[in-house]
Amino acid sequence: MMSKRTEVHRSPHKQNHDPEVAASIISRALVAHVAIAVDGQPFALPVACAPYKDELLLHGSNASRLFKALMDGTPACVTITHIEGLVVARSSFESSMHYQSLMALGSARLIGEDEKRPALQALTEHLFPQRPTELRESTVQEVSATSIVAFPLNEISVKVSNGQPKDKDIDMDSDIWAGILPIKTSYGEPIPADNLRPGIPVPEYIATWVVG
Repeated sequence: MMSKRTEVHRSPHKQNHDPEVAASIISRALVAHVAIAVDGQPFALPVACAPYKDELLLHGSNASRLFKALMDGTPACVTITHIEGLVVARSSFESSMHYQSLMALGSARLIGEDEKRPALQALTEHLFPQRPTELRESTVQEVSATSIVAFPLNEISVKVSNGQPKDKDIDMDSDIWAGILPIKTSYGEPIPADNLRPGIPVPEYIATWVVG
């Protein structure tokens, strides 16, 4: 939901109000950048994330300054960005990017102990699809050492940029190429761990993983 605080002022025509676009941005994200201010000093850090009901899970360490602040209810700004291409114009000024981005404002909710394991399961399934079914259950100590919070998504702003180069008239007759250069991200060939026992194959489901 847009608010006065999330209204786009720069290039307002790029603001998108379609909830399906927002859901797509969130569902494709593996990392979100979380910004807070501590004693007047701003900090912005990347953290693992995952959709969770109508919230966004953020995962980190109990020893993290960021997560200590989030667990205390410190107001934060969370952003997700997917870069999808370069707009190669006939001038540097008009060159730009194709992207989809989301910004959320609010204060995180600490995941309680009774909800922690299901939330961690949801995060693991998001980051490593199908893998939780073959992994051992986390120990009590491992769960206790992990921080996970849920960030609200009821005050968000979504921007989408996907246009053509918008060169000035003075550049239109030049012999310089202009167009769109798509950016694709994919997983590479799996690399076995140095201490993997011989004969253990790469799980077939890893071949189904996609980025974005």
